Amino acid sequence: MSSLLIVNADDFGLCRAVNYGIIESHRNGVVHSTTAMMNMPAISDAAKLSHDYPNLAVGMHFVLTAGKPFSLMPSLCRDGLLGKWLWDIDTNELPLNEIEEELNQQYQKFIEVFGRKPSHIDSHHHVHMIEGVFPIIVNFAQEKGIALRVDRQLEKNWPPLSYQVASTDSFSSEFYGDKISESLFLQILDEAKLHGNRSIEIMSHPAFIDNALLKSNYAYPRLNELEVLTSENLKMRILERGFKIGSYRDI
Repeated sequence: MSSLLIVNADDFGLCRAVNYGIIESHRNGVVHSTTAMMNMPAISDAAKLSHDYPNLAVGMHFVLTAGKPFSLMPSLCRDGLLGKWLWDIDTNELPLNEIEEELNQQYQKFIEVFGRKPSHIDSHHHVHMIEGVFPIIVNFAQEKGIALRVDRQLEKNWPPLSYQVASTDSFSSEFYGDKISESLFLQILDEAKLHGNRSIEIMSHPAFIDNALLKSNYAYPRLNELEVLTSENLKMRILERGFKIGSYRDI
C-alpha cells in the first residue's frame, strides 16, 4: 500500500505572482493542495483560477498576522491591521473570543468566494499551532468536519488534548529558506518513511515574482521552490519511494 504525500502550497491569494506559481506547480508539478488567505488582495483571482483546476484542493490559510481582519480585533490590530506582534502577546492573554470570531468570518468568506467548504485548515505563520489557539481551531474543524494541519512535534510539548480531526501522520516545514533543493525534499520524505508515517504533508511556497511579492521577506526563494516542485525527476523519485501524491481529500 502506498503512502500519501500532500505538498501544500501556502499563501494562495497573497498576490498574482503567488497564484500563478501555485497553479504552475499544480499543472506541471507535485502540488495538489493549496491554502487561501482570505484577506489578501489577490483572493478573487485565486478563486477564479481554482475553478479551472478542480483537482487542486483548496483549503483555508487562517490569518492573524497580516492584512486587515474581517471582524473587530482591537486586541490584535494596530492601525486597523494585523501583524507579527501577535507573537509578543503572552499565550494566557490572547483574545480567544476575538480569534474565534475572526476564524468564523474568514471561513464564511471562503465559502462565499470559493462556493464550497475548504478541503482543510492551516494558518499563516503557524498561528493555529499556538498552544492557546489550537483548541479553538481543532474544535472548529471538528464541528465543520474539515481536516486540519497538525504539527505533531509541537503538539508533543502540550498537555494531552483529545480530539478527532482528519490529519496527516506527520508535517514538515523544512522545505523553506535558502537551501531549497530536490535532495532536501527527498530527505524529508525518507525521514518520514523511516519513522513509519503513512501520510505526510510538506509545506511549500512556490511563486513567480511581481512587485507585490517583492515587499515580502520571502520572495526569491519561492522561485527555487517552483523550480524544484515542477521537476520531472522529483515526481519520479517520489513515486519510486512508494508515495501517492494527493491532498487532504484523500485522508
